[in-house]
Amino acid sequence: MGASLLFLCFLILPAKALAGQVSDTDTGRQVMVDYIVHFAHHVQWPIEVFNGTGAPFRICLMGEVEVAALLIERMQHRRIQGRMVAVEKISKGEIMRARSCQIVVMGGMDHVHLAEVVTALEFFPVLTISDESRFAVLGGMIEFAGSGASMALQLNKTRLDRAELKVGNSLFRLSRQVSLEGRP
Repeated sequence: MGASLLFLCFLILPAKALAGQVSDTDTGRQVMVDYIVHFAHHVQWPIEVFNGTGAPFRICLMGEVEVAALLIERMQHRRIQGRMVAVEKISKGEIMRARSCQIVVMGGMDHVHLAEVVTALEFFPVLTISDESRFAVLGGMIEFAGSGASMALQLNKTRLDRAELKVGNSLFRLSRQVSLEGRP
């Protein structure tokens, strides 16, 4: 069964940014945080994911996430969708805890661990984000991919649909769908 990904390309990184990951540069990390905040405000989660009206909006960081300090600073004392934001660091082995997050940002993990985590979260309303290569192909929902002076957002629509997360149509209108059938 082939997965479908959507690609969005933006010219946002300096021409000298030839690094393998978006988070390898200060500009790249800032752009990632901006987009994570944007996604938090524009993705719709099923209301039942929150345990009551006072439950926080949870953004969890798993692995060596290069944007951790920026994201923690940016989200301190902030609200998303009317809820206070809690940014938490969790370990790779805390899958049950990850299932209660609204967003899980992953980094510094090998493909085996990335695949294990995204598979364990597959049918849960948890938005998975990373700039690790092939993250979307492995089952992650949003991959920040860097290439020279540009950045691409790769969205795995199949996984977003399975998690019952609703992404605004404007994001999809800006993208093109690519079939991954036959890819290793």
